[in-house]
Amino acid sequence: MNIRRTLSTLVVAGVLPALAAAQGLPDGKELIAKHVAAIGGRDAMEKHASLHITGTFSMAAMGIEGPLNLYKAKPALFLQQITLGAMGEVTQGFDGTTAWGVNPMAGASLLSGEQAAQAKQQADFFSDFPDLSKYTTIETVALEDFEGRKCYKVKTVRAEGSTEAMQYFDAETGLAAGSVRTIENPQVGKIDVTVVLSDYKDQGGIKMPSKITQKTPQGDVVLTFTAFEWDNVDAKVFALPDAVKTMVKP
Repeated sequence: MNIRRTLSTLVVAGVLPALAAAQGLPDGKELIAKHVAAIGGRDAMEKHASLHITGTFSMAAMGIEGPLNLYKAKPALFLQQITLGAMGEVTQGFDGTTAWGVNPMAGASLLSGEQAAQAKQQADFFSDFPDLSKYTTIETVALEDFEGRKCYKVKTVRAEGSTEAMQYFDAETGLAAGSVRTIENPQVGKIDVTVVLSDYKDQGGIKMPSKITQKTPQGDVVLTFTAFEWDNVDAKVFALPDAVKTMVKP
């Protein structure tokens, strides 16, 4: 055991909450509750059963742009389709049991471990209204600038997969401004990704960002959403593709 590392971890774990209290920082759970209220409250989301978002995917560094379709349904069904011109269509989904991906270069694959946990989290219809009991840590650590906005920085750790992230909440509006986390990329391994949420607009009684920018070592990925359609998604959309079905054990 590395005694110095262990002691250092214990010191940080003990000091950070004390520093946060000394600086008068709001409780992390309160900041999440403020965000939920600012976007319309969970009751507004409960009125809906599914959502179809259309928009565009753009990665300027590689000269790539194409249409995007995102489908979600209760309780945790998800499908994302991105068409990248001559490269073809890249899809990823979760049918409530199986997390999977298909792309023209690598073919079909079943997601596991951290990737599967990320897909499942993304599929959660109420992902913007988190169940705080599913977190082992929700701790406000600072008030600092994030992408040009004064934001509260909140460390969160999910129980499933021990997924850690730094989430930022706009100090003025209470809305989530973005996050910083390490994710597993199938091609290059673990990478740090900064997600920036902007241009919130009312969609069916719920405020949603119309633009999401993902900053990665390979370049920025920009998702621009142009249309939100509620409660008109056919459940067949979430069925496993044939290429994935053959990979699932009976």
